[in-house]
Amino acid sequence: MDDRECEVREAKEDNERVKKIARSKRYAFDENGKPYPKAKLYSVRDGLFEAIMDKYYEDPTLIAYGEDVRDWNGAFAVYRGLTEALPYHRLFNSPIAESAIVGSAVGYAMAGGRVIAELMYADFIVCSGDEVFNQMAKWQGMSAGALNMPVVLRVPVGFKYGAQHSQDWTGLCAHVPGLKVVYPVTPYDAKGLMNTALKGTDPVCFFESQQLYDKGEEFVKEGVPEGYYEIPFGEPAVRTEGKDVTILTIGATLYTAMAAEKILREEYGITAEVIDARSVVPFNYEKVIESVKKTGRIVLASDAVARGNILNDMAQNITNLAFDYLDAPPVVVGSQNWITPAAEYNEQFYPQPSWIIDAIHERILPIPGYVAKHSYTNEELLRKAKKGV
Repeated sequence: MDDRECEVREAKEDNERVKKIARSKRYAFDENGKPYPKAKLYSVRDGLFEAIMDKYYEDPTLIAYGEDVRDWNGAFAVYRGLTEALPYHRLFNSPIAESAIVGSAVGYAMAGGRVIAELMYADFIVCSGDEVFNQMAKWQGMSAGALNMPVVLRVPVGFKYGAQHSQDWTGLCAHVPGLKVVYPVTPYDAKGLMNTALKGTDPVCFFESQQLYDKGEEFVKEGVPEGYYEIPFGEPAVRTEGKDVTILTIGATLYTAMAAEKILREEYGITAEVIDARSVVPFNYEKVIESVKKTGRIVLASDAVARGNILNDMAQNITNLAFDYLDAPPVVVGSQNWITPAAEYNEQFYPQPSWIIDAIHERILPIPGYVAKHSYTNEELLRKAKKGV
């Protein structure tokens, strides 16, 4: 956004975090398929850090702020190492005031700067609702492109903190025109999508799973590249190939689906094609439609509650685009339509591998010898709908 010199406190190669990452294993498994210890892994948080760190040394206008992002390394250690690298006015702590965090980010962007703002928990989107949905989303359009909005809003999604800190609200952001919405869950995608977000001038809601910050790269066998690369927004990734059923996921549920895929393959001889959405808005349906043409069946899963889940819109679009190829209607698996309970009830609330298998068995492909654990019959769904759950 400017060509002046970037203000930093040390050379990038002298940063201790940068040195540590350089020694990390960029693929999760060794040559024998054994997983590396967590301490040696290049993780999702490293992918985010690497993209952000590189941009700080390229764009002199880039600033980042949020609650406890400096000195404390950010709530989830993504910013560890940046305190030593950057002067305070480029990375600083904000008050606990989400509307001010997003509102000032919008103003800074309108004035010609690039900003990464963090909300710490997805649940706090509503505290900055007008700023996200009416200001950040709309000023580019209202100005006919005269104003840019290079704001990356980092939105960590909790998973064990109860009713007010553990909600996946991708659907809220996806509903609002003007916002791009992405949700990477691998180190490769975290770095590539953050690079793309920081290159553009559109507002991006960048969702991250708190339970996956330590996760290593399990899919790209070459490992996460050390250099710069981008992942285009909207392009899903096929994680496993199969011929019997397609499973499309958003967010951390990818790993739930991978566990279900393993059970289906090893115990029942059913192969599932698992697709990681990566982006919610925009979204290119081509890979999904090609998969459905092959399998004839699809389950869509995420940790957001089932009611109002953006996957319902995706299921409708898939039905319209691939109606002639579907052997059964798409099935959406989400969290229970409850207030998020305490952590000890996570398995009762969030989708489990058995839920995905149950949905396949009861709705689209009966599995010989399988006994369902969670009801997806028409009668049960109608009963829940009548009760509003």
